[in-house]
Amino acid sequence: MKSITIMMVLAGLWLHGLPHALAADTDTKSLRQIKVPANKACTDVSAEETTKLGFIQQMLAEGKPHAALAHLEAANIKNEQAALLRAHGLRQTGRALQAQVIYEQLTTSCVSGYAYRGLGLIASNAGHLQESLRYLQAASDALPTEHTIRNDHGYVLMQSGATEPALHEFLTAVELAPDYRQAAHNLILLLYQQGDTARAEAFARQFGVDAEEMQQLKKMTPENRRAGP
Repeated sequence: MKSITIMMVLAGLWLHGLPHALAADTDTKSLRQIKVPANKACTDVSAEETTKLGFIQQMLAEGKPHAALAHLEAANIKNEQAALLRAHGLRQTGRALQAQVIYEQLTTSCVSGYAYRGLGLIASNAGHLQESLRYLQAASDALPTEHTIRNDHGYVLMQSGATEPALHEFLTAVELAPDYRQAAHNLILLLYQQGDTARAEAFARQFGVDAEEMQQLKKMTPENRRAGP
């Protein structure tokens, strides 16, 4: 039960969104085969450690990664969940290479799905779309009902021009978590980009997206960006 509690905490830990523009992937090297391990049990976590990790997770969610890393060092907890939070903190503080090493070590652990998501975000931030898609697909395979991963996968698909698969990922994300605003915004943005204004506005009403938010999303479409000063 303690491990389940921690995993529920980590499921809520989704940190920085993807950038609005990503360069085309120029990395043509072949990636190693990604294998998603069978479900593994995480190391048992005490009630005290659960509280400490939840506090650190909250700091990361609030955009305080340096403080989170300091508290992780002070807590000196040695398990998969703590390592994952450390990788998140390193990624948020711009130390992507250090974070990547930890994420890679965790891809065969009980937090493999979240580790693959972290690798996908690092790859996307570097503009390596195809690599990012491979990692995010692995993350989704490991955690098929995690709405944040569906949203991230959809975003990178959208940036790579795969609009139909992206649409299905966003729809899955909002059906899994109707209150998840980031996925709702991305869904509406994609529909605007496809010229499906009526459907975009219908979803906006469904999710309670106001007129100001809609105008901001319209401005993000390629046509409006080109028309700007």
